[in-house]
Amino acid sequence: MSTEIEVTLEGLCAEASDNVETKLRAINTTIKSFKKNHVDLTAPNLVKALGVLGINMSKSAIYNKKIRGKLNPYRVLVDCWNKDINDAKVNKAESNANVNFTVMSNADYESIGSDVVKFKVQNMYSELKSARHQIILLKDIQDLPLVEEKEGALLFHKSHKSMVAHSSTSIVADSPETVEQQIEVLEDFIGGSSKLNFDEEGCLVASKGIRKDDVLSDTELQQALAAAIHLMKKNRS
Repeated sequence: MSTEIEVTLEGLCAEASDNVETKLRAINTTIKSFKKNHVDLTAPNLVKALGVLGINMSKSAIYNKKIRGKLNPYRVLVDCWNKDINDAKVNKAESNANVNFTVMSNADYESIGSDVVKFKVQNMYSELKSARHQIILLKDIQDLPLVEEKEGALLFHKSHKSMVAHSSTSIVADSPETVEQQIEVLEDFIGGSSKLNFDEEGCLVASKGIRKDDVLSDTELQQALAAAIHLMKKNRS
């Protein structure tokens, strides 16, 4: 039976371009390794691990919920994995919480004569359960290992060692669908936005103040520009 993550991944890939599908599957494989090796699922960790695989992505490309008014497929997949990982941690914490002397039954509550005291005890017990779960989760946290790609697999190391990034993405689009998407990305970029525009001399200028990590274009702009440059160089020769 397919898991929720597998169903989500295949659904996203079915509607994605070749480049986006490649990144989605790389993200899925990377997060699966994160879970196995107890690595925190954060955008910086994910970006770093993907970089080892030769896939360059920004943190904002993962953080943003929507792109061009549509749900960001990368964020959808990451959120799905986050839910799975959090559920697993909670289940593990509950199974490890073998402290019967702190368990309060209904009979225990009924034995308290004062409603005020009963209310206070219930609140304290709820806080105790929450604190206990947090302590158990903290015990599972380990120092983040370094990530290395070797023969298609991610290896995690506790000590420093050299890691060589292997490029796995192609500059040139592989399908007409991808070409059309890249053309659309370039046309949207040239058309300007609320943050960027072109002056009379064709220079790119900021329309208003730009903050660090602000998204200034659609995803795949880098690939679209690289493909355009590659094509111009090819035609020149």
